[in-house]
Amino acid sequence: MAEYEYVGMPVEEIDTPVLLVALEALEANIAKLARHFRESGKQLRPHTKSHKTPAIALKQLEAGAIGITCAKLGEAEAMADVGIRDILMANEVIGAKKIGRLMELARRCDIMVAVDNPENLAQLEEEAGRAGVKPRILLEINIGHNRCGVAAGSPAAVELARAAARCQHLHFCGIMGYEGHVVDLEDRAAREGGAHECLQRLVDTRAEVEREGIAVEICSASGTGDYYLSTTYAGITEVQAGSYALMDAAYGKLGLGFEYALTVLTTVISRPSPERVITDAGLKALTPEHGLPVVKNHPELECHALSEEHGRLRTLQGTSSLQVGKVLEFIPGHGCTTVNLYDQLYAIRAGKLEAIWPVAGRGKVR
Repeated sequence: MAEYEYVGMPVEEIDTPVLLVALEALEANIAKLARHFRESGKQLRPHTKSHKTPAIALKQLEAGAIGITCAKLGEAEAMADVGIRDILMANEVIGAKKIGRLMELARRCDIMVAVDNPENLAQLEEEAGRAGVKPRILLEINIGHNRCGVAAGSPAAVELARAAARCQHLHFCGIMGYEGHVVDLEDRAAREGGAHECLQRLVDTRAEVEREGIAVEICSASGTGDYYLSTTYAGITEVQAGSYALMDAAYGKLGLGFEYALTVLTTVISRPSPERVITDAGLKALTPEHGLPVVKNHPELECHALSEEHGRLRTLQGTSSLQVGKVLEFIPGHGCTTVNLYDQLYAIRAGKLEAIWPVAGRGKVR
């Protein structure tokens, strides 16, 4: 069948494995976070690396998001292709080829990019002048994640901010930081305590930059696991939460009140014993780095292993009556990397396929 012929089909008749999004849950999640940000007076700039799907990004913008966040240039280009204007590249753009692409992107949208290195800043300034564009700049601050970023509160951070503010062909807008090492901790006290430490480092660095007479318009931080903390800080202006829209089993353990919208539909292809169920979704359909998938609506079953092409389930007690040919849904352990395995996302409403959305950011790792 041609893909479009699936539209209107009941879920149980769709060929598998396939990536599903339950529209009712997706829209509820988007509305929930939009309401929080309206009430807090802060801005939401959702990270699209979680879904990589322009149709979802447009729904987030329609609900009130100020713009979007991307991890890679390819993702940003895919989002600009559908007319999205306000895009943060929350990553450093290094090398002549990538910088050239960034400048081309600056002709199409209001791009903003992270910087943590004076040589990179100088290259961006030179190429922006040559291209006749003026992209925005955020100084990335290392607030504890120990990935990219200038050390919080360091003289180097203030000096780089000063250099960025002096640029003629770049618009210095402020700073950003990410507390990624704490946002998904299951222990709520540890998660919130760690997040507070990190966010305080970020707002303290903002204050140090502002003491130098440098305006900080944007102070961007946080993810799904601690969005509700960052909006209590006067110095934080926007949040980059992303996983909230689809949710996955790992974030679901945090009890944040979002619904599972993302699942992988899979078919039972073998029943080698009453206690074992084998499906057609394995490692090429789901990623396990944040835990094995949860079997939706079947608490009596657990996925204990994934082969390349097979999901291997066992009963937690007794036996299972599932027959060969029946379909199940897996809730992925990690939604972001699972989405990256698929070209299309099947949007489901009331048990039927409503639309097929291209995962346009899929594989855009450059």
